[in-house]
Amino acid sequence: MTAMLIEDEIFGRIQRFQERLSAHGVDGALIVEKADLYYLSGTKQDGHLFVPGGDEPLLMVRKDFERAVSESPIREIVPLSGYSTLPRLIEKGISGFPRRMGLEMDVLPANLYFLYQRLFPNTEMVDISQLIREVRMIKSEYEIQRISEAAGMVDGMYEKMPEFLAKAETELELAVMVENYYRKRGHPGIVPTHAFNLDAIYGLIMAGENAAVPSGSIGPVGGKGLGPFYPQGAGMDKIESHSPVLVDYCANFEGYIADSTRIFSLGKLKEPFVHTHEIMMEVQDTVAQKGLPGAKAEDLYSLALGIVEKAGLMDGFMGSPKGVPFVGHGVGLELDEWPVIGKGGKTRLEEGMVIALEPKMVFPGQGVVGIENTFVVTGSGMKRTCRFPDAIKVCCKGSGGLFPGFYLTFPCSDFRSGRSGALIEPNRELRKNGMGPPL
Repeated sequence: MTAMLIEDEIFGRIQRFQERLSAHGVDGALIVEKADLYYLSGTKQDGHLFVPGGDEPLLMVRKDFERAVSESPIREIVPLSGYSTLPRLIEKGISGFPRRMGLEMDVLPANLYFLYQRLFPNTEMVDISQLIREVRMIKSEYEIQRISEAAGMVDGMYEKMPEFLAKAETELELAVMVENYYRKRGHPGIVPTHAFNLDAIYGLIMAGENAAVPSGSIGPVGGKGLGPFYPQGAGMDKIESHSPVLVDYCANFEGYIADSTRIFSLGKLKEPFVHTHEIMMEVQDTVAQKGLPGAKAEDLYSLALGIVEKAGLMDGFMGSPKGVPFVGHGVGLELDEWPVIGKGGKTRLEEGMVIALEPKMVFPGQGVVGIENTFVVTGSGMKRTCRFPDAIKVCCKGSGGLFPGFYLTFPCSDFRSGRSGALIEPNRELRKNGMGPPL
């Protein structure tokens, strides 16, 4: 993308934000949260961005000023020597103090809020967190392209999963292989979240009963993890055969996230896993089909619950012992963006929204099945960004020894219909010479 296009992208976002500020009688907003700062300025250098209701924005940078100048298309960029200089810089920039100034009160630390009150004693502080999240909720073509690139990274990882499972002994070993794959392809190694006090790395990789261990995760599953210091995600336990392996690892391309989940296993899974997974796919596909512009989030959630209730699977849906009250969430620069497809959700879908649908089912003491894909809302419904098949993938390790990389993989639905699976043979050439493992 050219510099001019980047400038157009940034100032288009600022204009939409300014329109909301003016509509709510806010003279300007002081932006400090990293994702918001990057979204509106194009840089994550340490600074404050003041966005007035109609004039040019002002970027005040503590560190590093020169890098911020080189990264951001904002025209007014000045050094910020300390918090005490904020009033003077803003007054000079807009020819007066803002009477009503917006702050990101959903994430702003209390000590900064009190500091701003002291610095601007005659200014009313108001919450504009909803306004900025509403602007970010609608993605541009630039953003959708990057999310699609991230989805492609996820697809590539899933293609490698049978190979990884053939080598990994534990959940953590499998996670390391996936992380290595991502990092070599430009993943920055973080998945930013908006919620307060929410730890997140790449996501969750868990096998068997470990995936069904209750946790404090804000999502439907969390798992056992490494211990009470990080009680979710991959642990040190071995990956057992005939148990579902949940791979919910987000990709990140140039700051934009694609959220996705697939279920793998070493050896064929037993019921109720297979049938339940098919119901979860039905939930996802139905919601995606009905996810047209104008559809209300809570109605789509009710639609999902209706399918699950009809199948007799309410107990354990979206978590156990208590499920979370949503089935999808927005993604973008952060993992937990708007809209939320959940209980009481009043948001109506619009073209350009990007939503991860993630119906999942927990069987306590046994494991988790379900699906997740990142979708773009279009005029004809939700369009998925990930291409890898949704069905459970069953991988069979070879006998080990000289040929640990021999495996089979096929969707569980093929098992149920009697169709044969696809043979993946990294040792095909060895077998031609009489050295490979027998079929």
